[in-house]
Formats: sequence, C-alpha cells, structure tokens
Amino acid sequence: EVTSSPAIGSDGTVYVGSKDHKVYALDGKTGAIKWEYTSKTIIGAPPAIGTDGTVYIGTGLTGAELLALDGATGKKKWAFRVGQGIPSSPAIGADGTLYFGSKTQKVYAVNADGTKKWEFETGGAIYSSPAIGAHGTVYIGSGDNKLYALDGTTGTNKWEFATGGRVPSSPAIHAGGRVFFGSTDGKVYAFAANGERRWYSVTGGQVHSSPVIGSPHGTIYIGSN
Repeated sequence: EVTSSPAIGSDGTVYVGSKDHKVYALDGKTGAIKWEYTSKTIIGAPPAIGTDGTVYIGTGLTGAELLALDGATGKKKWAFRVGQGIPSSPAIGADGTLYFGSKTQKVYAVNADGTKKWEFETGGAIYSSPAIGAHGTVYIGSGDNKLYALDGTTGTNKWEFATGGRVPSSPAIHAGGRVFFGSTDGKVYAFAANGERRWYSVTGGQVHSSPVIGSPHGTIYIGSN
C-alpha cells in the first residue's frame, strides 16, 4: 500500500515509499522498477531529492530512521535513527542540511553526511513538513498547537504562535517572506517573518492540508474538512 506522494528526479525517475517496507525507484515512462530498497519498517512519508540526486526518506513506527539512498542505485549512504515515526518529508537547506520532524516531538537538523546538527523539542508529535524561509529560518507546525520559527543554524526558537488546534499543515512561504499555514482549529493564518500575525481566515472545518500560493497575485489555495 502506497500512502505517500512520490518525488520525481531530474531524469524522470519516480521515487516512492510503501507500507511493504520498501522504497521504489520507477522508470517514469514505463513504470518498470529500476531498484528497490527494503527498510526495517513501513514507509509512509514522501521522499525529498537532493541536488546530487540523493533520495532522503523517513520510515515509520519504532526504530524509525531518516534514510539517505543513492538515487541511481538505491544503495544506502547512511541512516539517522530517531526512534519514532517520521510522517513527513524533510526540507533541504542551501548548504545541504536536512530538517524534519518526528513523532518523538522533536525537530531535527542533520548534516549532509548524516551527523546531527541540532534538535529542538516541541510539546507534540510533528506531522508537518518544514519550510525554509529567508536567512535560513525553519518554519514547522506541531501537535502542541503551535507553529515554530527556528534558527536553521542553531535550532534556537526565534518565535512561536499557539493556535486553537494541532498544526499538521506544512507552511508555505511567499516570495515576500510571509508565512501561511492551517490549523485544526479551522483557521488559515498569515504571519510576517518576524512573527507578527497579519490575518487569519475561518474555514468550515479542520485544516490538515498545506497551502499553495498562486501567481501572479499571491492567492492562497487550501483545503478544509
């Protein structure tokens, strides 16, 4: 069973994880399997692809790891263990640092060689994927009802905002630096990069999805249930 979204490499290869404990690399034109990698546990998170073609993907359940796989061969480069599931895809910084959240209630920053840079503890499980803004600020939602803005270099908490519900929504960042995200309190929020709330919009239900910013006028599209 495949529950994650795929990622597509520069050569058209499709990478996707599955609950059968495997990561698959598929030919984008024919669907033929180019390689498969078997992990220790299920994989439900979408992969992310580095500039060098490395495929980064998190595994679920106890003993969860962030895997770094060679995109051409599927060979494991390294694995960073976190102990609890990684339900979302990592974000990759300009210097190759990987940022991701986990059900351990922590945000991790891992160097491109698989060594830990820092970790930051929140008060709830993290289902949101991080977004990287200007000056390397890492924005991520948590099950403790908060959105956090973390310094990408040190992991220091620059600011946080408490909503009325969990924040599984992955933030989206406008070119002007404004941050948009949803919450299970039924609201969509807009914040300036300095933590100042600009507005919120009330929907008719919980917001689990992530916003998309349209062009050229910056219209925000987001689902609600």
